[in-house]
Amino acid sequence: MTFVQESQRSKAVRPNASFKPIRPAFRERQYGSEFNQWELKLLKEFSYAKASVNPMISGSVVFDYRLGKNRFLLIPAAHLPQDYVICECPPDLPVPANLSYVTITGRRSVFNDYWEIIVDDISYEKMKIPIKPEIDFNDFQDQLFLQWGGIGSPLRELLAFEFVSSPPLLDFGQVGGLNFTLYDGTATGESKKLLKYFKGMIPLDIALGKSGSLTLPELDTNQTLSPFSWRFRCFDADRPLNQRLTIFLDNRRSKRFSEISVGLGSKRNRPKSIYEPPLTKVDQPTLLPDSAEMLAMHFDPPLEVTKYIITMQMLFPTIGKTQTDLDKTLEYASQKIVNMAEKYDLPQAVRRHGLFDPNYYGKPQSILRLALASARSQGKQTTDDEWVMKVFDQFYLKNMETIMEAWEDIMTSKGVELVSLKEEFDRQVLKSITDKESKDSGVGFSILNERFADEIKLRLSLDYLRDLGKIREVKHEVYRSVPFE
Repeated sequence: MTFVQESQRSKAVRPNASFKPIRPAFRERQYGSEFNQWELKLLKEFSYAKASVNPMISGSVVFDYRLGKNRFLLIPAAHLPQDYVICECPPDLPVPANLSYVTITGRRSVFNDYWEIIVDDISYEKMKIPIKPEIDFNDFQDQLFLQWGGIGSPLRELLAFEFVSSPPLLDFGQVGGLNFTLYDGTATGESKKLLKYFKGMIPLDIALGKSGSLTLPELDTNQTLSPFSWRFRCFDADRPLNQRLTIFLDNRRSKRFSEISVGLGSKRNRPKSIYEPPLTKVDQPTLLPDSAEMLAMHFDPPLEVTKYIITMQMLFPTIGKTQTDLDKTLEYASQKIVNMAEKYDLPQAVRRHGLFDPNYYGKPQSILRLALASARSQGKQTTDDEWVMKVFDQFYLKNMETIMEAWEDIMTSKGVELVSLKEEFDRQVLKSITDKESKDSGVGFSILNERFADEIKLRLSLDYLRDLGKIREVKHEVYRSVPFE
């Protein structure tokens, strides 16, 4: 990655001057400042090991039948194609699986114009170099939100967790990642600007999920490399979600990536209904506060953002140590969801409609993903119930309290949906019915008319609510609400 010189940068920030930030690189990184220290150490050790006559060298496997039946490439890590060595196995030694991390021993064999390692032995093992970020999670947030102000906790952390990401949930056959819908409390469409800004902070080949390419002059060919393991995608939540996105949000499966985070941006400050897919299918809905603003400043995306993201994808914290630990935590998270729904006086039936889904494959998994992302950001290898519940209280619950306060008229205390009603008058009539009705009796027209003096408007509203199925007329001019069933 090459940054503009200081003199050019000074010109770029002058009023009315055109400024186009230099997009950070990923595959094409070549300068030391573009790499983490642990990456530089990997490259150095790889280069040193392959120079030996009888090398013992560790790296990630690139296997493609076009290289030859028994031939594969070894690169320092799956995301580091800056160096490589050609390896060949004897007929009785199976070629290791693509992307596996191995240590090989063998001997150099020179051909006409290049050399290979003839492999004697292969062992599968984890990377031995300690992997840790060069900045902490708070510093990462400062770099990520460099051009934005007015965004506080917990939204600031939640959005940053999308880039930290969650490792795959292998027990459920699902890829990792975190998905949020960002509704807009600014009334100026800032949520979509923020997601676009995030995408510009990431190297283009990561953002687009592009495969890499490695030139092999020895074999007179180019070898395709797998894309980076994590991808961030943005979509417009105000349009119908396409089928592929809907399927992914439902099952969290991918053949190309091990982690995918999705950001859905809406210009609206709340959902149209509690059935809305951007509300129900993501890990959490969020709300950009009216204080959020994009600052008038010019800069190239910081190197630290890319380096931090790469490091996070190399860490794999777990929930407990056994399946029993995972099941226990899921059950605990499920109870937390039920308690949260009860806090807002929502009937049990409403919890099945996405926002308060207590089933293990519903919001409890979202809580697990959030806990794993938080553990990653803090360098924890294993989490327990105490950690999961701490994350739940600090981020998940706090965020839900924020949006439920902002969406106080999303539904009545008896679970009757209000948010789909366009007119405030209709909402107030429905609220009055749900507030005044008892377990045994409804609310008469005369009682409603005492509050709403405009009789004609009241009757039109009652007819409208009845046609929508929000209320029912149990007797002549006696009304009751219709909660979800």
